[in-house]
Amino acid sequence: MESTYLYEKEDIKKAASLPPQTFKISGGLFGSYRNVSLFPVPFDNAVGSNDMGNAVTIISFPKGKIDYDRYFRNAADDMSGSGEFVSQTAKDILGYGQVRRFLLFDFKKKLHREYRIAFPITQSIQKIALADPELKRFLFEIESQKRNAKDPFDVDKSLQLIDLSDYKHKVIKEVFKPAGTIWTTSNDRVILWEFDRKKLHVYDMNMEPAHHPLEEVVKKYKDQIDFSRIYIHPHLPFVILNGIDGSICVSWHKDRSSVPHYVLSDGGNYSFSPDGKWVTYKTSDIGKKAQTYLMPISEKYPHYLGSPILLADTYFDEGKFAWTTNPTGFVGSRLDKIYHWDLENRDFPEKGKMSFHDYIVKNDLEKLTREKKQGLGNKH
Repeated sequence: MESTYLYEKEDIKKAASLPPQTFKISGGLFGSYRNVSLFPVPFDNAVGSNDMGNAVTIISFPKGKIDYDRYFRNAADDMSGSGEFVSQTAKDILGYGQVRRFLLFDFKKKLHREYRIAFPITQSIQKIALADPELKRFLFEIESQKRNAKDPFDVDKSLQLIDLSDYKHKVIKEVFKPAGTIWTTSNDRVILWEFDRKKLHVYDMNMEPAHHPLEEVVKKYKDQIDFSRIYIHPHLPFVILNGIDGSICVSWHKDRSSVPHYVLSDGGNYSFSPDGKWVTYKTSDIGKKAQTYLMPISEKYPHYLGSPILLADTYFDEGKFAWTTNPTGFVGSRLDKIYHWDLENRDFPEKGKMSFHDYIVKNDLEKLTREKKQGLGNKH
């Protein structure tokens, strides 16, 4: 395994910057809303929030401006107050969880439903993922406090596949989640990682045992890598594994080496764009102010990941950022401001000849080749 990082701290210090459009959030009890939640929505060039009044607010960016449209106003009690958001979008619908309930909204049919997912007060929703948009099936992580628990952390956790196609929810299958386990979804797979035992579990979207190429890679290198977070690219055959020693990139492409490579020493909270062309991350150096960076993604890079670009001298907490589609953009919320980066409609020297993404990749590869980084520019 390569012990050096693809991008050292000196490279990060020299990173180019990409300024955002910044908007002050209007409205609210004290003149403006603060730290509003953000999540993806089934609308073009928009994200959503449930923290701007008792409604689902669609925040769009027409022609470089910002616009707010309220839907389902007062459809249920206490719709605001953040929640557990679904990172994937489905046509015409969206939903989010709040402690023990799940609110589902259908924009086409103009209806909403409220489901009590966790019944006793000792249970709560911890995380949600979309399993099947057509069947309206979602995957819930449910935390249950044990009987006669001696402290609040004495809990059991499980993954429940739940059908929300009718007025009452139906649990299709439940799988126990061992202690010290994280999970993620990727296309048609659910992946659980027991980081204490270094054991990977893979299921399909019906929560039946399945296979993923990551299994072979982890089995081969489990004594060399240590990680507690998994970020699988939505289309390309690679993953970013995040742990105490930083971020590791691993590929299972048949024509590329599967040897893990360190990417960054202080990256975290990775988020891939829906089209797979970009990934954002937050720096995590202890004692330093966190920043937000962007990396281009392309098969032209030896390890898929291009040089970091500084987006902001601030960071966005979980549930405070989301991606737009058509065009692809990144949106973050912090204090009384919303930050927006349109990653398609930007001015650059070769606009009209290529996309902004391809322009960034082209120039970045030329720079890495000149500097002979990542094996580029070396004569064999």
